[in-house]
Amino acid sequence: MSLRTWLICSLVLAPLSAGQPAGKLRLHQERQIIPYGLDIIVYDEDVTSAMRVQEVIEWVNEAGALVGTATENVLLLPTSLAPTAVTKETATSRTTTPLCTKTLLIPGHSKLPSQNGGGILPLPAGPQETTTAVKTAGPQPTDNVVAPYRPAGGNKDTYDRFGVSYTPYRADQGCKSQQDIDDDFRRMAGSYSVVRIYGTNCNQVPMVYSAAKAHGMKLFLGIWEPSAVQEEADNIIAGINGDWNIVHTVSVGNELVNNGQATPGQIIQAVRRARSILRAAGYNGPVVAVDTFVAVVAHPELCNESDYCAINAHAFFDSTVGAEESGRWLQRTISNVRSAISSPDKKIVITETGWPTRGASNGRAIPSLENQKLALHSIKQQFGSNPGSIFLFSAFNDLWKKKDMATFNADQYWGIEGAVSSCDQ
Repeated sequence: MSLRTWLICSLVLAPLSAGQPAGKLRLHQERQIIPYGLDIIVYDEDVTSAMRVQEVIEWVNEAGALVGTATENVLLLPTSLAPTAVTKETATSRTTTPLCTKTLLIPGHSKLPSQNGGGILPLPAGPQETTTAVKTAGPQPTDNVVAPYRPAGGNKDTYDRFGVSYTPYRADQGCKSQQDIDDDFRRMAGSYSVVRIYGTNCNQVPMVYSAAKAHGMKLFLGIWEPSAVQEEADNIIAGINGDWNIVHTVSVGNELVNNGQATPGQIIQAVRRARSILRAAGYNGPVVAVDTFVAVVAHPELCNESDYCAINAHAFFDSTVGAEESGRWLQRTISNVRSAISSPDKKIVITETGWPTRGASNGRAIPSLENQKLALHSIKQQFGSNPGSIFLFSAFNDLWKKKDMATFNADQYWGIEGAVSSCDQ
């Protein structure tokens, strides 16, 4: 690897394994092109397009002493796509200290409570070569290739308030009741136009539908598991019961390419199948794949095949960015994504962005209630004229999640203003 590489690296697919040494890393010069499986992203001024390679990584402590080695998958990207602007002088100034600080990108909801609320579902062992739909009694598609959603006009949403993400799980990892969800939506009403959910377990679709309907809010629904598109689409169809006007979007997956749990091809196949099933049931709105901006830059086909480009992007996981810079960072990130996708006019929606109130610091990114306020103020300043393009993360603290130093022990504490669901108080 050229010593002119901008050595700020990001673990982008999976959290640190239990046996991996803590500290910093440096990269050897051996390279080998590999077909799939990204773990670390490196911005290199000698690279003109995305390149997947394999690198020998040396893990070193703060004093520079070697504590371990490993062969890791690496995604090389041009410095022009870096979330923070990098000049040639910036890159070359690092040649005397070829160390790069770990900067983690959020893995999102990598685990969800099981359908019966009896614990966390384990992650799949890895991406599967094929996907299989569960056959149920819902409408069957006649063709996997259907007409995409066509927005009424422009790249600007008509919503006058920001969207927000929400999960229907209690702190004990059980499912929230209808009363719990009603209480949560009562607190969200008037602050957000659209509420995003991620899946269909816990009977959540009919319950959030009832709550959203009562408060005049729209729903961004989700199919969590690409291999169960038919089953989850049927759950959505039954839960909405033909009232498609309340549905803003239906997504397939959440950061599965980023996390190494699916290939881009599998996600695209699932998006097409979901769109076909939902169109047959009368839904004519957008169907999208959701992944991180890093995954989308590496695989722009995820956006190209979606009805609009849906990306998760959190400034907190860039250790060079302070909370007050979150809005500008997000604007730069959108520009980088736009330069990677095939249509420069395609709408881009940020489906998760926020800042944690508690957890460990990540360089200049420090979790606190005050910094969350600064981050959200910065985001709202930058996107106040188009709030419908942003979904804040998240409505309440997700106390059902487990703390993980790979994400700075912050996963539970992204609730806006530190909000806690009434059922968890």
